[in-house]
Amino acid sequence: MVATTSLPSYDPRVIEQFADNLYRKASAFVAGSVVVGAALGAAFGAVPLTSLGDSWPVPSVFGFATLLVGGIFGGVIGYVIGDTRSFGYRLQAQSALCQLQTERNMAVLARAVATRAAPQPAPQTAPPAAGDTQAAPQPPVTPPVSAARVA
Repeated sequence: MVATTSLPSYDPRVIEQFADNLYRKASAFVAGSVVVGAALGAAFGAVPLTSLGDSWPVPSVFGFATLLVGGIFGGVIGYVIGDTRSFGYRLQAQSALCQLQTERNMAVLARAVATRAAPQPAPQTAPPAAGDTQAAPQPPVTPPVSAARVA
């Protein structure tokens, strides 16, 4: 059995840092996907400029244009893939922040309930003086209801 003293203490800053890292990762993933997509697209577009281009139906004169179009097309595909993947990272960060906010709201609610449920001290009344012969006040008595008033 694990002793409670060996568990780390709760620190909400860790969750906030985790969410911040996920947001940075999401932004970097989009940029990285665009760069990788553009590089791969440019590599495929440059095939007419290589010796492999002799067997392709595209003449090598259009090699620079195919390189440029391949780079642009690859960059667009990289952006679509990166943006979709980064949405997952942002969603995970928002889930962590939502759980943190729920914990904060529950802590405020728990403090409010504890304050309200705390026993209130009874009002202090002075004890009757030794010479005071006055009896304690009695609660008011309601008169019986007569049959004439009921009808």
